[in-house]
Amino acid sequence: MIKLAVITRDEKYLLQLTNRLHGKKDISLLSTIIIKNLKSDVKQLNVFVKQMIEQRPDILLLDQVILRDAAALDSEIILDYRDKMPTMKTIIVGERYNEENVMMMLQASARGFFRTALGDEQLIKCIRVVAGGEIWLDAELITPVFDEFIKEFMTKKDHLKSLTPLSSVKLDLLSPREMEVLALISESMTNEEIADKLFLSSKTVKTHLRNIFAKAKIRNRVEAALLYTRHTLMSH
Repeated sequence: MIKLAVITRDEKYLLQLTNRLHGKKDISLLSTIIIKNLKSDVKQLNVFVKQMIEQRPDILLLDQVILRDAAALDSEIILDYRDKMPTMKTIIVGERYNEENVMMMLQASARGFFRTALGDEQLIKCIRVVAGGEIWLDAELITPVFDEFIKEFMTKKDHLKSLTPLSSVKLDLLSPREMEVLALISESMTNEEIADKLFLSSKTVKTHLRNIFAKAKIRNRVEAALLYTRHTLMSH
């Protein structure tokens, strides 16, 4: 069971999410709070964060604007909650993202970046993906984030030297089918979607993933997508 907590500004959105989660046996909405104004609601939020520390949710959905306001106010309530709940994974929910901010938030342990325009069903999918230990970047976001990541590394000669063999040598170890799986990972597809696309079983996809990670010496899907993106850029 995935235990979920929500910090949002939008009461209507919270009601919509609650209704959508009704009947989902693998997700439990543990606690929620609506913050209209961080300055005036700071005491209420403090109580909520303390409650979360006791309840230990698996996933926190955090409104992007609230996080931005907390950063502007240097609010320890929001910014330091992750230190007290190291196993909890945070999904930032907002309308749009700047790739530089995404990279910064990834370093600060955020594990999902969800655009509200994608709708509730995609959000449920995002929750499940992040709860499973993966990072969620939807197709519209993943390319600019990786472009920024690559640009940052390409400005540093030492990092560039280490990335060149990463794409050219390690990918040579992958089979044609593993390269197909890797390409679909770079499109933010889940195991189930990859299985449907390639007419494979989910179990077979998981086996391919284990082999890809082992051969390329990478740890997760984000590194896998970055590896493939780097490969395609170097090939053109």
